[in-house]
Amino acid sequence: MLSKAEAHKIMLAIPGTDERPWFNQPSVFIHDRFLAKTHHKEDAVTLQVGSMEMRDMMLEAEPKLFYITDHYRKFPFVLVRLSALTKPVLKDLLLGRAAQLAAMKPIKRAPKAAKKKIAQTSKKKSAKTVKR
Repeated sequence: MLSKAEAHKIMLAIPGTDERPWFNQPSVFIHDRFLAKTHHKEDAVTLQVGSMEMRDMMLEAEPKLFYITDHYRKFPFVLVRLSALTKPVLKDLLLGRAAQLAAMKPIKRAPKAAKKKIAQTSKKKSAKTVKR
């Protein structure tokens, strides 16, 4: 059994991870992609998996460890029960997902200056639409 603080510490110990907000909750990212977070309501870790098929296999294979709520029914995420989770299991899950994410193409993000320009252009278009 792990506490939320212990789980969070293990997540951040994975090489290349960093913490940033995701849906206003502290979350752990690797290679600019979401890796995991401690759930704000459930006593669980939220882990994104590679596919819906993988999620369903995990749920079927280890129902005492993995589960989902209605919120996650349409998304490739599992909740990992802290009460059934050990440090080695969490580390293995995270390292496996980190390897999958490392193999993916990097996310191309617009530079901050370009984002600012896009936002300003959107505001101008909105203002023109309203003036009619």
